[in-house]
Amino acid sequence: MKLSLESEQRIRLSYDDSLELEVESADPLVHFSPLHMLAASLATCTMAVLLAWADTIKLSGRDLALELEWDYAEGPYRVGEYRIVIDWPALPEQRKPVALRVAEQCTVDATLRYPPFIDTRIA
Repeated sequence: MKLSLESEQRIRLSYDDSLELEVESADPLVHFSPLHMLAASLATCTMAVLLAWADTIKLSGRDLALELEWDYAEGPYRVGEYRIVIDWPALPEQRKPVALRVAEQCTVDATLRYPPFIDTRIA
C-alpha cells in the first residue's frame, strides 16, 4: 500500500498488490505526524476490510484507493470530522451500497465512533 501525505489534513492510500506500507510526501514540509498516523490507521483498516471482501466476491482491488481528509474541532482541540472517499473504478454500481457497509466494519472506524475510556497515570 502506498500512503501519500497530500497535506497536513489529507492522505491518499492506494493499493499496489502489497500490504507493506510505503509512506511518501510530495511536500518536504509535510511530515508523517501523529494525526497522519491516526488517519492512516483508519484508512489501512478500511482498505483491509474492503480487500478481504473483494477477495471473497472475486473482485479486483488493484485500482482501490481511499482519500481521507479531516477537520478540527474545539473544546477540546481535536479531530472533529473525517471524510473518506472510496475511489474504486472496478467496483460495479450495484455493489457500492454493500461496499459502504463493509467499509464501516473496520475496527478502527468502530473505535473512533465509540471511543474507549482512556486511563492515563504517572508511574
